[in-house]
Amino acid sequence: MNGMTLAREIMTAPVVTFDEDMTLREATLTMARKKVSGAPVMDRDGRLIGVLSESDILEEAVRRVGDEMTCRSLSFLSLPYERIVRNEEVCRQFSEVGDVKVGDIMNDEVIAVNGDDGAEKALETMVRFGVNRLPVIDDDGRLIGIVARQDIMWSLCRALQAGCQGPPMIGR
Repeated sequence: MNGMTLAREIMTAPVVTFDEDMTLREATLTMARKKVSGAPVMDRDGRLIGVLSESDILEEAVRRVGDEMTCRSLSFLSLPYERIVRNEEVCRQFSEVGDVKVGDIMNDEVIAVNGDDGAEKALETMVRFGVNRLPVIDDDGRLIGIVARQDIMWSLCRALQAGCQGPPMIGR
């Protein structure tokens, strides 16, 4: 072992994923339940076709509702709209956001790393594309995990000094 940490050694698996046909309402509820701020999107054949993040959903909401949107949190998508806003038109637009399909607003530029790529390459890729997480794929292009910037930082930290205490490795 040459000391290089591989993406598959620090990735999280199994991965929370979204189907392209899922509504933003469903995706938001999944994000809240699973405590993730984004996830890879799969097509009907189980292929990785994009990534959906909270910011994609917020941008769509802002685009539809515009300046009238006072609520900056995603929770509005799962709440009864009347509770949040009295304005009927705004309510209708919020409701429409919830009905939008994941595949219509996801980032469809698939940036991923191979499980055998080093952590350093994963970090360089994240920095270059300005993303905080990367899907990890095998040689056949199948999704096998996801690696977050935090995972890499902890692995570098562990490599630099054995005394560095990372987060509890629950579910890893």
